[in-house]
Amino acid sequence: MMNILKRCSISFAISSVCGALSNLIIELVVRAVTGMNDFSPLSSEFVELFPSETIAVEVNVLLYGVIGASFSAMTFIYENQKIGFIVQNMLYCILTSIIWVPIVVFVWQLNKYGSALVGTLIGFFATYIVMSIVGYRITQARIKEINTYLESM
Repeated sequence: MMNILKRCSISFAISSVCGALSNLIIELVVRAVTGMNDFSPLSSEFVELFPSETIAVEVNVLLYGVIGASFSAMTFIYENQKIGFIVQNMLYCILTSIIWVPIVVFVWQLNKYGSALVGTLIGFFATYIVMSIVGYRITQARIKEINTYLESM
């Protein structure tokens, strides 16, 4: 349990920082390229949920942290050796989606911005694909090591 909390804390911090940096870069690039001095990477509907834009930005950073922590917390699924890798991946996708989908759609209110929603969904699912490929290759390598060891006996 302590290991999961440690992983969640680290992922929360990393995701928060990466989210803040991503939004900073997006804002700087869009403002430089388009000349829009009032551009914000946050939806106006999200900002309107808070008494100030500063609080909205801070909550946004915390939400990135929550998403990252959930991705880390759900890795406990991969510690269950009784279910196969495909089932583990499906459970991981479903359980993490329970956290990030409401944040993306209802809190950030990206459902009102089609291209932003599609881009975000593609980003999350690309992450799942990369994680699945990496996880599969790691599992294959471990199986190969075990088989090599068993053959040497």
